[in-house]
Amino acid sequence: MKTRGIGILVALSLVVVVFWPAAATVLNASRESDAPPPDVSVLIRPTDDSVPRPLVLAATSLELVLLTESIAVPIGVCLGLVLFRTDAWGRRALVWLMAISAFMPMPLHASAWLGAFGNAGRMQAIGGASPILVGLHGAAIVHALAAIPWVMLLAGIGSLGVEREVEESALLDLSAWQVFFRVTLRRSLGGIAAATLAVAVLTAGDMTVTDLLQVRTYAEEAYLQYQLGRGPCAAAAVTLPPLALLGLAIVLGSSSLFGGDSRRFTSVARRARVWNLGGWRIPVGVLASLIIVSLVALPLATLIWRAGRVGGSAALGRLPTWSLDGLTGTLKTALAEVAGLADSQTYLPPDDPASRGFSRWLERGREFMEGPLATSVLWSGVGATFATILGWGLAWNCIHSRAWRILGAIAVALALASPGPVAGMALVLAYRDFPTLYDSQGMIVLAAVLRTFPFAYLVIWPDLRALPQEYLEVAEVDGLRPWGIVRRVALPLTRRSVVASWWVAFVLALGELPATNLITPPGTTPLTVMIWGLLHTGVESHLSGVVIVLLVTMSSASLCAALALSRLSTPES
Repeated sequence: MKTRGIGILVALSLVVVVFWPAAATVLNASRESDAPPPDVSVLIRPTDDSVPRPLVLAATSLELVLLTESIAVPIGVCLGLVLFRTDAWGRRALVWLMAISAFMPMPLHASAWLGAFGNAGRMQAIGGASPILVGLHGAAIVHALAAIPWVMLLAGIGSLGVEREVEESALLDLSAWQVFFRVTLRRSLGGIAAATLAVAVLTAGDMTVTDLLQVRTYAEEAYLQYQLGRGPCAAAAVTLPPLALLGLAIVLGSSSLFGGDSRRFTSVARRARVWNLGGWRIPVGVLASLIIVSLVALPLATLIWRAGRVGGSAALGRLPTWSLDGLTGTLKTALAEVAGLADSQTYLPPDDPASRGFSRWLERGREFMEGPLATSVLWSGVGATFATILGWGLAWNCIHSRAWRILGAIAVALALASPGPVAGMALVLAYRDFPTLYDSQGMIVLAAVLRTFPFAYLVIWPDLRALPQEYLEVAEVDGLRPWGIVRRVALPLTRRSVVASWWVAFVLALGELPATNLITPPGTTPLTVMIWGLLHTGVESHLSGVVIVLLVTMSSASLCAALALSRLSTPES
């Protein structure tokens, strides 16, 4: 069921969001390829001059990804299989907790974990002479702790696709443990491979932790080159080789995963088997609870402790002390700052008539709408809306055309494989000659769409692909035009995935930093950019209060996203 209008709109959107920024990056990089490199010897760790710099960056990036995978994948896979496929005690609550944690942005993880075990945080929070999370291994640990929820969810959901009849047939000849390891685990390799690829993409494309710990990966090098003033062309050019390799891996991995679907048996009406642990149910559940609660409670407790510190004097050698009043005071100040009302009294003196009555509330409302919280929520919502529309339109065209499937795979792979700083710099190169757009919040929307539409597409695609073609054919026989079929048949039947994709895109856009940090126009300060600036002044009480406020905001949005995603697996009444 082809709809030419949707195809034109989607093609134009992909050009604006993905292909033109990519082309502008390549064109500008080729024009400035003869520019002399800056002197960055004081900022990078010494290396053998005989080793080309790209190989050093490649080795560091690969080492970071492998270290992250070695920590996150085993823990996440074990948790996913236990919580999704066994009757372990408390598993439903733990799944919800990890689903919310999965959407927490990297600046929050960096603030919490580095505040507890990195930089100067360990000396104040735990005690000791030196921090633990430093260098490459520290960056790998922080990335792994942030990736464990994603691995658990992807591996667990993938294990739900194992056919129940295959497991029951194997039980006739094997014990339950043998079936679990030989059948369930082996046929869950698709979800595990998807989780592994997701960790590689998230780790290789982020520069938040690597910049704070001075680990020079490809993404960090691009950001460093840009900050040194060489320009976005050279900065983006250094990441073209890994971008091509990672994009190719995404395309090949996705095609192999989706290609295996047709070889599975149809068991739609039967839920996946839940393995009975017997006497091990409570011990396994308690162990899983300890691991997950530690991942969540430890950084949260550190943030609360640091936000409540008051008093102290460096000159007198007096350490600060924690108090509940100090915590509430820090949170009130942070909430006012995040809401954009911290300096409202300087705008409205007590004797000013505008400070009384309705005019005062109008002024405070204007300040709130210009503050970091409202700015982030508003433009993330707009970006999520466009990302959902683009994801739905792309999925709709991919269903009916092989050419569109190839084009969609290229666009999604390019968007996912691009490191965050490179995505931001590509938008800079593409639209810096258009001041009306470049100096407006429209750049924030473009960055949100570029960074989130692949996830919206991946949420919507399975639902649209499973849409019975008979419904569309009957609607066409009844005289509905293509747009009428979309509006009255396809959209209503996929409304759950549309809602879920919007919430996923909204949460991801709300927490996006690497691209947003580079394209945010003057006078606008999203929450993640605000925290990024505070991170470079040290993890202390003020930053901790701001992070807690953002954590509450992100948790609320993440809960809505998790609820919307959970509804996709339940049949409609």
